[in-house]
Amino acid sequence: MFILDSLLIGGLRFVLDKLAVAVDTELNDDTALREQLLAAEMRLELDELTQEEFGRLEADILVRLREVRARRQGGEAASLSPSSCTVTGIEASFEGDEHALPTRRR
Repeated sequence: MFILDSLLIGGLRFVLDKLAVAVDTELNDDTALREQLLAAEMRLELDELTQEEFGRLEADILVRLREVRARRQGGEAASLSPSSCTVTGIEASFEGDEHALPTRRR
C-alpha cells in the first residue's frame, strides 16, 4: 500500500511540476498579446472596429504587455516554481467491483 501511495504522489507531483512550468511560461510569453494587437490593427484597417473600440483594446493589451515585461525584469514575483507549490491532500474514489482489492483471509 505504501508503494502505491508513493507512486501516486510521485506521479501527481510530476504532473503538477509540469503544470507549474507551463503556467509560468504562459504568464511570461508576450507572443499571444502581440498577435492580438496586430489582429486588432488589421480589424481597424478593415473597418471592422471603430477607433474607440480599437483604443480600448490597445490600452488593455499594452497594460498586459507591460505586466509581462515587469515580470520578466523581476519587478513582480508572479512566477510559479515547484518549490512554491505544496500538495496538501489527495482525494480519490473508485466505483465498481473491478477496482476492489481481493480480501485476505487470516
